[in-house]
Amino acid sequence: MIGLVLALAVVAIVVSLFGGWIFGIPIAAVAIILFVLFVAGFGRRAASPRQP
Repeated sequence: MIGLVLALAVVAIVVSLFGGWIFGIPIAAVAIILFVLFVAGFGRRAASPRQP
């Protein structure tokens, strides 16, 4: 998931540099939302109980 966040951030920066900031802002917003979800723990595997 962190790879997707980084890819969206790079795409948003590149699009903004070429003058498409109107498209770059929503892409960056999605990247920020996904990053917040990643930090909160959404999308991670559940911890499996250890068995002896």
